[in-house]
Amino acid sequence: MRAKLPWLLLLLLTAGAVKAQSVSISGVVVAKEDNLPMPGVTIRVAGTSSGTQTDADGKFKVDVPPASKIVASFIGYTTQEIPVTSQSNYKIVLVAEAKALQELVVVGYGEQNRRTVTGAISTVSAEQIKNIPSPSPDQLLQGRSPGVQVSAGSGEPGSSIMVRVRGATSINASSEPLYVIDGVPIVSQNLARTTFGQPSNPLADLNPSDIESMEILKDASATAIYGARAANGVILITTKRGKSGKPTVSISSYVGTSKAWKDPNDLRVDGPTFERLQNEASANNWIDTYGSITAVNPSGAAYKPAYANPDAAINTNWIDPIMQRGALYNIDASVSGGTEKIKYLVSGNTFKQEGIMKPTLFDRKTFRTNLDFSASDAIKLGTSIFYSTSKRNRIQNGNNINSALANAYFYPSNIPVYNADGTYNRPVWESPVAIVNETEYLMNTDRIIGNVYGDWKLANGLVFRTNWSIDNNYITENQYSNTNLTAGAGVGGTATNSVVRDFNWINENVLTYQTRLAGKHNFNILVGNTLQKNTSNSTSATGSGFPSNSFKTIAAAAVKNSTADETAWGIASFFGRVNYDFSKKYLFTGNIRYDGSSRFGANHRWGMFPSASVGWAVSEENFMKDVKVISELKLRASYGVTGNQGGIGNFASLGLWGGQRGGLRGGGGITPGAGGAAAYADYPGFNPIQLANPDLKWETTAQLDLGIDIGLFQDKLNVTFDYYNKQTKDMLLEVPTPRSTGYSTLLQNYGEMENKGFELGINASPVRTESFTWDIAFNISRNKNLVKKLAAPITMFSREYVRIEEGYPLFSFYVHEQLGVNEQTGDIIWNTGSDEVFNVNTDRFMIGKSAWPDFQGGLTNTFNYKGFDLMAFLQYSYGNHVFNYNRYFFEHGGERTTGYSAQQLDRWQQPGDKTDIPRLARRNYDTNFRPSRHIEDASYLRLKNISLGYAIPKSLTSKIGIGSARLYVSGQNVLTFTKYTGLDPEVSVSPSETIQGIDQGVMPQPRIWMGGINLTF
Repeated sequence: MRAKLPWLLLLLLTAGAVKAQSVSISGVVVAKEDNLPMPGVTIRVAGTSSGTQTDADGKFKVDVPPASKIVASFIGYTTQEIPVTSQSNYKIVLVAEAKALQELVVVGYGEQNRRTVTGAISTVSAEQIKNIPSPSPDQLLQGRSPGVQVSAGSGEPGSSIMVRVRGATSINASSEPLYVIDGVPIVSQNLARTTFGQPSNPLADLNPSDIESMEILKDASATAIYGARAANGVILITTKRGKSGKPTVSISSYVGTSKAWKDPNDLRVDGPTFERLQNEASANNWIDTYGSITAVNPSGAAYKPAYANPDAAINTNWIDPIMQRGALYNIDASVSGGTEKIKYLVSGNTFKQEGIMKPTLFDRKTFRTNLDFSASDAIKLGTSIFYSTSKRNRIQNGNNINSALANAYFYPSNIPVYNADGTYNRPVWESPVAIVNETEYLMNTDRIIGNVYGDWKLANGLVFRTNWSIDNNYITENQYSNTNLTAGAGVGGTATNSVVRDFNWINENVLTYQTRLAGKHNFNILVGNTLQKNTSNSTSATGSGFPSNSFKTIAAAAVKNSTADETAWGIASFFGRVNYDFSKKYLFTGNIRYDGSSRFGANHRWGMFPSASVGWAVSEENFMKDVKVISELKLRASYGVTGNQGGIGNFASLGLWGGQRGGLRGGGGITPGAGGAAAYADYPGFNPIQLANPDLKWETTAQLDLGIDIGLFQDKLNVTFDYYNKQTKDMLLEVPTPRSTGYSTLLQNYGEMENKGFELGINASPVRTESFTWDIAFNISRNKNLVKKLAAPITMFSREYVRIEEGYPLFSFYVHEQLGVNEQTGDIIWNTGSDEVFNVNTDRFMIGKSAWPDFQGGLTNTFNYKGFDLMAFLQYSYGNHVFNYNRYFFEHGGERTTGYSAQQLDRWQQPGDKTDIPRLARRNYDTNFRPSRHIEDASYLRLKNISLGYAIPKSLTSKIGIGSARLYVSGQNVLTFTKYTGLDPEVSVSPSETIQGIDQGVMPQPRIWMGGINLTF
């Protein structure tokens, strides 16, 4: 025992010496991105296991040996190693890991780490859409996000695009999503007074190259923060901003050419064939009437063919004179950079695209400035200013007697383009060649979207933001129909000039508080309010009777007329949100918004829209730590209610009176602005034009979402799956009213609709080496739409081909169902119902076919190898149907004098023929027939984009002062695989909320080939 005592004393003395040499230090740990204190951060002495953790305020105190190092570590942040010096207090700043930073997604009024998001949000990045020739950003979403259906109304540059997020939720109101750019809800509906068959697209005013990312908010948890405008989803567009560092100059340019991907000439017959078909039809009709071709009619006349010598018929090509190979070019330039105090980005763009039909053109120029300024540690200011000016040359496009493409099919090939005196030959309607040569229509748009914001840090984690925004549109339209056109020939020329100014201002004030408690409880609390007002005024003037075609301004007209209008609406909102997570494992989000709109009745002006969602990050549980194959597993569920007020009149709840002088049109009808004059002679007068409905209220959509996010093999494979169920009620509908009221309809809250479906997104990186990478992105979605409640069926479109009825989806077709063609007689076999006798007036049916696809989505493959990159993007739609209205007119069996479609060549001609095209005879082609064979399966698979690029090595570019350089070639709409017999399975004559999938004379989408270069300095 005595032998051990000296050693024990020595150990005690040594320990005491070590203790005496230790120093006590303290400090605080904050996160770089928000400067908030970080509880739960591990602080240990380098090379040892001794240490401590930061408290709820991010503070720590620890004893360390002199001249040692301390290590600060926290999950998701880069570990910091700090030398211990003579100072006793330290401030340690932890920086989020690059991977965590990349997972930040934009949500309503802020950002959130994707791993803690409980809503259904899809992201489309700038990398995915770069160098794709598109006039507008909404078209770039096509096939890239599950649950988002995007269809081009036509191939006309700058025309409308239909976007539906998880289906359509309305009939009279709008089903378009809300677009928010850098926090500014923008105007996205057509403002032009002349639609020309397809409305212009306001989103084409934007420059897609400015976009950093687009987030699509789909479920109620993600959208409810926008309340009354979020029933149709929200698309958040974030533009690029400057970053700290030396100035970076970027210049990009591409040029290309376009033409129709399918030759329209293939859809019609030549002159000799037209005459032979007419002769065959007349012969068959003679036989059906008189028994044989040799019989004579009651007056004793024998059969005589309509054309004596079809082989000698001329063959006029009506298509080529109206088509063109369209040129395309784009130039983007930007400079960005900054310091810790001020960051900036300035960009400019010029884009010009000629359509594939003469003389269509879209020409746009844009300028953007994004500026962020840190005035102090507590004050941050910034602005985004965007200016766009665009010009559109247009012609009538689609279902109209003045549509060039439609009339090019109407006109048979056996007549010449010009008469002997050189004038246009127009035996039926307007000459298609006259339309493209003589139409003068020019639309100019000037637009400013701007916002100014200020952030005031009131305390750690507490920030107040105020934001003022405007969206100002100024549109002029000038149209002149000269005397070479039917519209101007009889009146000495006609002209129309209109001016529209639409001004939208928004003020938003948001208070955000972020905090961490006990290192495990993370809160983000947000409250705010919004005030918005929109004012729109328009002036239109018309004139006719010009001295000559050289005089085109209305001042020179002999007869002049004009009108003007002004309207406004406003909305006030209060909202709040709570995001909570416990150790990033158990997640909760709650939203509530309270909106009041000037459009609704005094009894129901305000509406409340709540939502809640929960999530469980299973992969963060301890029992999952050893499951190496799963890098992320998260379960999500949400439910909430959102509203809709879009698409209805600004004074829809009020009783309205209208008045005007001298018999001018306006007022007196069953709907505002319809009917006859309220005046007598030249005396002013007024009359009622709309019944009041003080109980008019919000259309609401309740949505349930169940989702799962899975990451496998260290996130080399990521899968997202969502199931949703959307129930819309209190639909804003024109409901029939008793005639005793003096009106036929009243806008009411009546009707219900359902959208149910699923979405699957898969992202994978099968190969990722130093020299070669392969990335795959695939998505598929299904939406099933159903009208559940309706006051009465609603028939739509020309000849009532579309019908809205309980128990069927929107966009359903209402036709005479053709079951086949009798192989012996060549006559149509109709569905006659129960009586087995076909009645053209009663035997029309909903045949279970609509424009909705059963499935739709996209597949992208991206390869990179030693500076080369190859991208191929396939987009598809399966199960959608299109009413080929062209066939109704041109598959006429001799009942018209218009041209024939190529399908007529597949007609029944002799017993035993198997076809769905009946025998050429009047009994099979009555103009009152609506045969279902014209409803075609328009499923398609399209190679939407393909590009091949090469990045020149920096060892070469640096020698000439270039930071980077990339050359590429690209194609759009390269290949399309479809059974649809028309020009394009995607287009439709109307962008209506209730009409889709109808094709008649619509300009198809072009096939584009181009080459470009990207440079940075």
